[in-house]
Amino acid sequence: MVPIEYRVVGEEDYALAISIDSHGEYVVESGSYTSEPPRKGQLGEAQEQGLIEAIKALGLPRAHPLPEGVTAFEAQLTVGGPGEEAHYVFWEGALEEDEKLRTLIRLLELL
Repeated sequence: MVPIEYRVVGEEDYALAISIDSHGEYVVESGSYTSEPPRKGQLGEAQEQGLIEAIKALGLPRAHPLPEGVTAFEAQLTVGGPGEEAHYVFWEGALEEDEKLRTLIRLLELL
């Protein structure tokens, strides 16, 4: 599996962090003013294949900077292992405009 790190920081202490390692083991940390304990698991074969296909389809995503005056819901996506990773920073509102990026992020959020 291709390692993935996805993080979003929102408003009112909202945060989401999803990590998948090279063995397909994942950790999902989410919370707001009432945090929840991290969820851990192992990707199934279909989940892993769906993520790999979404990564291939994404390629190099186009820039999606935060709109002027917006400070929340900046997302960071890192795909690949150490030394081979691609790092993307984008405004989460861009998911409405970029179907390929949205597909990958929604698969991650289903974990």
